Amino acid sequence: MTSTHDRLDRIELELATLRRSHARWRATAMAAIALASVGVLTGLAADPITKLIRASRIELVDDNGKVSVALSASEQGGQIDIWAKGGANVGRLAASESGGDLSLWNTAGKPVTGVYASSGGGRIEVSRGDGELAGYLEATADGSDLALSRAGNEQAAARFRVTKDGSEALLAKAEPNTIMMFGVTPKGSGVSIVGQNDAEVAYFGSDQNRSGMLRLGNAAGSTMLEAGVGDHGGELLARNTTGQGGALIGNGDNGGFMDMRNGDGKAVASLAVQPNGGGVASVCYASGQVAALMDQGKDESGTVQVFAGANRMAALGGSKTGGLLNLFNMKGKAVFVAGSASDGTGGILSVRNGDGTQVVRASAEPAPEVAVYSNDGQQKRVISAPTPGTAATAPATPAP
Repeated sequence: MTSTHDRLDRIELELATLRRSHARWRATAMAAIALASVGVLTGLAADPITKLIRASRIELVDDNGKVSVALSASEQGGQIDIWAKGGANVGRLAASESGGDLSLWNTAGKPVTGVYASSGGGRIEVSRGDGELAGYLEATADGSDLALSRAGNEQAAARFRVTKDGSEALLAKAEPNTIMMFGVTPKGSGVSIVGQNDAEVAYFGSDQNRSGMLRLGNAAGSTMLEAGVGDHGGELLARNTTGQGGALIGNGDNGGFMDMRNGDGKAVASLAVQPNGGGVASVCYASGQVAALMDQGKDESGTVQVFAGANRMAALGGSKTGGLLNLFNMKGKAVFVAGSASDGTGGILSVRNGDGTQVVRASAEPAPEVAVYSNDGQQKRVISAPTPGTAATAPATPAP
């Protein structure tokens, strides 16, 4: 049987053997690592191009150990950040959902410049030192957009837009807001001045027919004066505050005309040129229907006519032999006619019944005569001035 002393000596011998073996392995491993390091360094010295470096973040630090540049990965993709000497993050180049983003900040941490990729193209932004947006240039789906703002208000004070159909510009002054807009569209071009409450107070340009137009409005946006080109030439319209009444001056089918309109837009007084080249002036009821008319008649003489509704009540005019006055009933029949006789040089008066049949006639030439007719105009009784040896009244005779 082995004694306890022998077993202890054997265990001590085995432990010493293990310690020597461990020392040899450690020395061997250190030598291998050293050799490998030398090989890598030797390889790098021989070939400075590293084929692949894999890392989730790479940082470059200054002499004080502060990060100056960082390359990292984000949810959208790669990202490069740059820090200033004072520790402020002043620049970033990163991937976004639409493409690439470049952002620059000042040392106070406020954004001053940005270049972005968007769904419509690219966008460049410039901000003031406090980070307030000063302007941007952006590509849109069918053109481009440039906007500039004043300090203290990011609302565009100047804006220029280009689209596939044309271009437009907007210029605005500080509050109270007044805006000037101008541009070109497929229908033409124009300049518009917009006052408070987005009300247009002036416009100069073309209308929907590509003809010239001028509009002037009040502060509420109601057009007070409008000048343009109509079918027959120039037109000028002055409106009242309702936007309906006023005066219209222009050219019609025969020449110039002028209308005075009431608050309902109805012409109540008019001047115009007739087809025969003569003039016509009319006064109308509030409904716009003619109440009185003065014109140059078809026989080149002047006439004055008075109407009751659609019916002519009186007419005063000239004929080849002199003046003529007619009074009409509601049927439009002349019931009283006075003027110069067509068959003589003197005056004539004719009184007629409701059907327009002459029942009384008085004439001065060729001899003074007053005649009374039957209601059907078939019988005539003449009353004439007496002459020596004759009666003053002649018997009734058939009317000629």
